[in-house]
Amino acid sequence: MKKLMIRTRFGLWLLLLGVGLFTGIILAATQDPAKPAQPKPQEEEEPVALTERSKPAPTAQALEVTADQFANFRNPMVNEIGEIAVFGLHALSNAPSRVGQRLYLRGLDGNWQLLLKEGEETSDTHIKLTELTKPSLSIQKEATFISQFSSTRERGQVSEPLIDPNDPAYSRSSSTNLGIFRKTADGVRMLLLSGREVPNMPSTLVGLSNLSANDKGTAAFIGTYVEPDGRGLFYLANDKLSIIARSGQRIGSNETSTFSEHYYPSDINERDEVAFLGRTGEKSGIFLASPKGVEVVAMSGQPSPVKGAKFIGFGNRTPGINNKGEIAFVGFFDGPQSGRALFVKPVSGPARMALRSGQPIPGTTYNFTDFSTVGINDQGDVLFVGVYGARNRGIFLKTAKGVEPIALANQPIPGGTREEVYNNFTQPDFNSRGDVVFYSQWRTPKTGIDVGVFWRDPKGEVKLLFKRGDLMPK
Repeated sequence: MKKLMIRTRFGLWLLLLGVGLFTGIILAATQDPAKPAQPKPQEEEEPVALTERSKPAPTAQALEVTADQFANFRNPMVNEIGEIAVFGLHALSNAPSRVGQRLYLRGLDGNWQLLLKEGEETSDTHIKLTELTKPSLSIQKEATFISQFSSTRERGQVSEPLIDPNDPAYSRSSSTNLGIFRKTADGVRMLLLSGREVPNMPSTLVGLSNLSANDKGTAAFIGTYVEPDGRGLFYLANDKLSIIARSGQRIGSNETSTFSEHYYPSDINERDEVAFLGRTGEKSGIFLASPKGVEVVAMSGQPSPVKGAKFIGFGNRTPGINNKGEIAFVGFFDGPQSGRALFVKPVSGPARMALRSGQPIPGTTYNFTDFSTVGINDQGDVLFVGVYGARNRGIFLKTAKGVEPIALANQPIPGGTREEVYNNFTQPDFNSRGDVVFYSQWRTPKTGIDVGVFWRDPKGEVKLLFKRGDLMPK
């Protein structure tokens, strides 16, 4: 009996010891004291794995990076002449618990230059930029962006810094100071600050998001305002602020429905037009905003280009628009062959279906099941993220010749081993030359997961530009 009790106690002791060791291994594998704690971003930090993957060994940890290495990235950009902008995150040497931001531009000669960085101060109002959103890049190498700021000396009146961004107690929620800024060859200039009055309304702006700007310098953004509360689509041109659509506004002169507070806008084109998905109570629609007003492109409940089918929704998917005014969007439809599809609305005439769920993907045994993150260039080519085979994703280009896969889940990354395969993608960007840039996550035996920025050149070759751990350009 004593031997049995001894064995039982010894077994329980071994079990508790095993649980403790296992917990310690898991904690050691998931905690990286050298990795900087990143503040909650205004945009998603990195793609979420959608495909099933094997768990990394307990000893496989995230790559440790120093202050002169890339720690992560935002979605890259490419302008119409082929210059590529990479927005990188890195640890701050004087405050390793925080993440710094830098925007690099790759010229047509292949050389990289630092275009913008967190901590710069405006040349006109002496505002110190503390946190930046992903900029909008023009062919003049100008970057327009939203940023928080820590101090201001407007119109000669000096105020003390509101927040020290190096203070350990600093957090994004500590400051509501936001502004729209533009970086040019002459420095950073302030375009608009939160607190500005809303045109023709007794309200002030308190929130700024979804900013884009065209080569003429006109900016479009979603603004949140108070007293009364609401949200709207705004234009900013030559310091003139105008509101194009706002919550409570009728969606058209002959319509009774009104906009709610939900907008999903495209980038602004060179005609000062923005395509956006907007909600109107229980319904939603695709709209075209311009200085002339708002036009309904497609609406749930209305007939779709699919014979015998009506639109039943648009899935909160942002549409795309090119400089001609052509619009690409995702729509869901009912009918005997219900599904979802990519639609293209020309400048004049009705929308047409470009691609629908159930159609085969060239070079694979899969069919498309869904579409998202749509863009359209001046050639009429449509770039999108397609879903297939349950939860797999890929980046595709729809041209007059057909569908071209750019990068697919489980496909080896360029320059990597057979085990290093794409896992997920965020919103890609492209131009009319055929340049495509995108941010991707991939599986790797060394660290389990890695991230980087890729470029598909006009000849069709995909190259890895930067990955986590690469040295930042000088």
